[in-house]
Amino acid sequence: MNLNSLLNQVLNTVQKSGGKAAKTASDNNLLGTLGGSALAAGVASMLFKKKNAGSLLKVGSLAALGVLAYKAYQSRQESNPAQPAPEQSAFQPTGQIAEDHSRTVLRAMIAAAASDGLIDDAEKQLIAQEGGGDAETSRWLMAEYANPATVADLAREVGGNQALAAEVYLAARAVCADLSRKEIVFLAQLSEALELDDALVEKLEQQLGL
Repeated sequence: MNLNSLLNQVLNTVQKSGGKAAKTASDNNLLGTLGGSALAAGVASMLFKKKNAGSLLKVGSLAALGVLAYKAYQSRQESNPAQPAPEQSAFQPTGQIAEDHSRTVLRAMIAAAASDGLIDDAEKQLIAQEGGGDAETSRWLMAEYANPATVADLAREVGGNQALAAEVYLAARAVCADLSRKEIVFLAQLSEALELDDALVEKLEQQLGL
């Protein structure tokens, strides 16, 4: 199971589509339209189905997510030098650290998509169907869909890592672009659990063009 590869494929699929490719979770032409992993296309379809994907277009990979998070920290530091940004290397994980970060980011994206209760059975079935080539990852995704991470789960995985905390919030916020009432509550609870101050949250959202 390579969740770093899956995350990068999902984000790249979203970016390539321009927010227009996935019409429904049962769109069998999605893979042919976008190329890449069928499993990644299935996850992208779930993100597209009921969400405004515009802010997701800025995030084409875990590395790009890190760049946005680092820029947000830098911007906050310019206005408040007493709150320095983490080292840039913290936003460029490699090896097992990148795999761990990708797992947490994917969990945050699925939790954000589920925060308004709109991951439906058709989307779950698509993941099951498209996971034939990677049954282990498909099972992991199905487990996440069935029981999405709570904000406490995500905060525990982040474990005080400031770079990862910002990336997790960015990913969740991009998925919650429509901001239903339930999504607003989810994001507020997430930022609090991740110990992100209001000034940084504002800078993170600016990086997404929100």
